[in-house]
Amino acid sequence: MQRMDRQLENCLIKSCVELTDEQEPILASAIHAGHWMPSVLLSSCGISEADRLREEDPFTENFAAPYANQLLVQTSRFAVDLNRKRKDAVYQKPEDCWGLPVRKKPLSEDLLRQLYEAYDGWYGLAEYTVRRLLLHHPLLLVLDLHSYNHRRNGANAAPAPQKNNPDIIIGRSNLPQKYYPWVEALREKIDGKQIRERVIDCRCDVKFPGGNFVRHLHNTFPNRVIALAIEFKKIFMDEWTGELDVSYQTALADLLAEAVRFCLPLLSKF
Repeated sequence: MQRMDRQLENCLIKSCVELTDEQEPILASAIHAGHWMPSVLLSSCGISEADRLREEDPFTENFAAPYANQLLVQTSRFAVDLNRKRKDAVYQKPEDCWGLPVRKKPLSEDLLRQLYEAYDGWYGLAEYTVRRLLLHHPLLLVLDLHSYNHRRNGANAAPAPQKNNPDIIIGRSNLPQKYYPWVEALREKIDGKQIRERVIDCRCDVKFPGGNFVRHLHNTFPNRVIALAIEFKKIFMDEWTGELDVSYQTALADLLAEAVRFCLPLLSKF
């Protein structure tokens, strides 16, 4: 097992790489899991810690737990959003982040430069990790693990309709269409399974086809990487209080992992 902790550009981005078994052709990432905010940004942050937490993807690092190779980020997306293009990675005004008053005051040019350089450094780390695993495999599966809110109208309001809010969304952004049948096999392995009283609804490309990270991997490693954005609806936690249902999340993580490992050998057909 090898663990690489990286604190980039004066600790603006904290990230951890764990490569426990490089013979496993899977890399699980959780790039929005982080809540840590660099101290240099706290004075300019215009939203509360609770609001930040609600818009982050807390506990998504746990969805990476079943996999030997992990790329995890501890820094909040409100410092640098690693799933956006470089020019859009630092939120500066409300329209950048769902209308939230993200800044009390503008960031200095010097701090912006450091944030963008930290963004570049993190993508360098991600590329290094992928290249290292590709030394052992002709094709690497990257799982880009996220979560999303479905109770935006308030803690006591009804959740958003199921029609446009599946329990698990598989995003195929920029993925070559020849792999779509494999993704469909993966989706079918998940869809309809029951966890407690809930029959899991899994669909592709609803709301979230995938962000910049998966696109970057496909463009940088054409025909060598299959990167899927996996969005879990926050049915495993209370998105208003932050309370986690550990056993429910574990069941969801295991459901995905079992489907991935069942379908992985089928990739050789494509």
